[in-house]
Amino acid sequence: MSITTVAGLRAVIADFLDDDLTDQIDDFIALAEARHRREIRMREMFVRESLTVDARNVDLPTGFLEAINLRLLTDPVTVLQEVSLHEMTVARQEVSGKPSIFCIASDIEFDKAPDQSYSGQITYYKALTALSDDNTSNDLLTLHPDAYLYGSLVASAPYQMADERLVVWESLYRDAVQSINKQANASRRVGPLISRVRGRTP
Repeated sequence: MSITTVAGLRAVIADFLDDDLTDQIDDFIALAEARHRREIRMREMFVRESLTVDARNVDLPTGFLEAINLRLLTDPVTVLQEVSLHEMTVARQEVSGKPSIFCIASDIEFDKAPDQSYSGQITYYKALTALSDDNTSNDLLTLHPDAYLYGSLVASAPYQMADERLVVWESLYRDAVQSINKQANASRRVGPLISRVRGRTP
């Protein structure tokens, strides 16, 4: 059966498992999706959204997983540097002005309170919509069904303690994740600029 929808995924998972675990399959898929959110970063998860920076702390966008970059749309554009929470604690200033750094915790924190409302833009990895009967597919299932299948099979571990296939499933899941993340990393790297010479060369 083709794994293009959640129904197809459920059917293939059921075929792999020896025991009658039909009632638990949706739980296995949900556990796999929780792992996906922690471990998978794919190009189709890149999102760029407008962000109003008008306070020291600004809410994270819906579905936020990881920041790629954040900039203020000033003239010229101000690209903010991301720092750790500890570095922000050291750098934080009790003054107002144009922010220059930010960190991610339960929200977005800036090093200083903005002296005006800035139009900003944040690029980040956004969580994919979970599979359900109402949302029967998403980009990960369409492009990398093996990540869903083997992630769900590994999640069956509490019910399959003696199943020697778990080691194989974990290895196949890891291979899928590494391949997906490698593609995303490659798409974020810019290759060297190539100078092109017009006309004849000596």
